[in-house]
Amino acid sequence: MVYSLRTLVAVMTVLLLSVVEVQADLIPWMYHWSRSPHQLHADAPGTGYITLTDEPLRHAVGDSDIVATNLKTYSSATLTNKDIFTNKSYSLTLTLIDGPSSESGSLTFTGYLDGWVTAQSSYLRNTFTGQLTQVIVLGTNVYTVTIDGYTPPGIPGSVNSGSISAKASVRVEALVSQVPEPATLTLAGVGLSLLLAARSRAGRQRER
Repeated sequence: MVYSLRTLVAVMTVLLLSVVEVQADLIPWMYHWSRSPHQLHADAPGTGYITLTDEPLRHAVGDSDIVATNLKTYSSATLTNKDIFTNKSYSLTLTLIDGPSSESGSLTFTGYLDGWVTAQSSYLRNTFTGQLTQVIVLGTNVYTVTIDGYTPPGIPGSVNSGSISAKASVRVEALVSQVPEPATLTLAGVGLSLLLAARSRAGRQRER
């Protein structure tokens, strides 16, 4: 069976891209979140506050949603004398650890909360500040993290917490900047052999 050079190049491209895709899907990594501050206090003279949690070290593989912090409200205020929260700033720092290389790095996201809380109600709105999407290269892998999720906390004493979350995706960096995997070298060798064979066959046909 005779293959054109264009066909062989297309086949090689698909094979190489499939290898990269499989590698990206299987990349193991670890992460943890830290927050600052651990409490957001109401404007004076209010006594209510909002707590933020850390996320201890977790293991992940490939793309994943990750929760940065959980939020809970505390207040004894009444509806006529609410605990008011005005531009209460926070920062959330994500530390990533690349599995294959053990390299680590951190990304910091910021925002603030506005609204009010009483003993029987809660109305809090979140505004992200700074860069919502950040990228970091660890080893030969590129990590892209976008923080965009917010679930407001309920009234004081609620069992379920509010949350701020992010989406983390990981991919293999461009092949030109990394040492090829054995499987990649094998595929490239097979493709090169096919290309040379096709060129030789075409040359013999022109000589006849």
